[in-house]
Amino acid sequence: MNFFIKILFFVSLFAFFSCKEKMEFSPYVIDFSDENRNVNQRNIEKLHALENDDTITIAFTGDTHNFFDETEKFVSKVNQNTSIDFVIHVGDLADFGLPKQYLWANTILLKLKAPYFVVVGNHDLVGNGSQAYQEMYGAFNFSFIYAGTKFIYINTNSREFEFNGTVPDINWLGEQLKPKESFTKAVVIFHVPSMDPDFDASLEESFTNTLASYNNVIFCIHGHLHGHAIYRSYNDSIFHVNVYGVENYKFNVIKIVNNQFEVEKVEF
Repeated sequence: MNFFIKILFFVSLFAFFSCKEKMEFSPYVIDFSDENRNVNQRNIEKLHALENDDTITIAFTGDTHNFFDETEKFVSKVNQNTSIDFVIHVGDLADFGLPKQYLWANTILLKLKAPYFVVVGNHDLVGNGSQAYQEMYGAFNFSFIYAGTKFIYINTNSREFEFNGTVPDINWLGEQLKPKESFTKAVVIFHVPSMDPDFDASLEESFTNTLASYNNVIFCIHGHLHGHAIYRSYNDSIFHVNVYGVENYKFNVIKIVNNQFEVEKVEF
């Protein structure tokens, strides 16, 4: 009898701890390793340590959620081009904003030889994706200067903030574009374009006016639409570039020389 009681005890104990582990597991738990934290800032530091010349060469991708195999191929192709200074991801890594999806995506991006930067996308903000993005990549709005050009990354995912009038942050953008001796021109990177229904219509005019206020934006670049196009939104002088989503098995490389830019399409 004692033997069966002991067996029952150990089976019950095993079941308790097994259930406890299952109950503690949650797809919303954020537990990132050091290499998966503060990624954008660490890559800014890497970029500043590199030598640069008169040509800035950047590889762009975006909307990689659900396309992990394609992202692997993108990274492999980019790594073959040693002239690329850095890589920009225009948002939407995590389909449902899950920390595990962030980890899957960044594990692939960590294989890039060049520094890389990620702007926040609308899918990245679902659930507790807002916290996951900030812990993995840092602030929603950030910037750095490279070879005399300022790269400004701004959150334009207005719908995820209930069109509350704060996204995008127009005042912050204006301060970033204000001319200084440290830069002559700027590139503005975001996920949702200003003509899209997911952009706060009440801020559309002030956003575009701010972009044009100092006449120093070379071009704006965004994702969200998954296709590729180069256009002027409001018949002004500012070009907008919509970069390929990774599922197209293509990406864009943009070279900036003497404050002019050229766009290349690369297949993989």
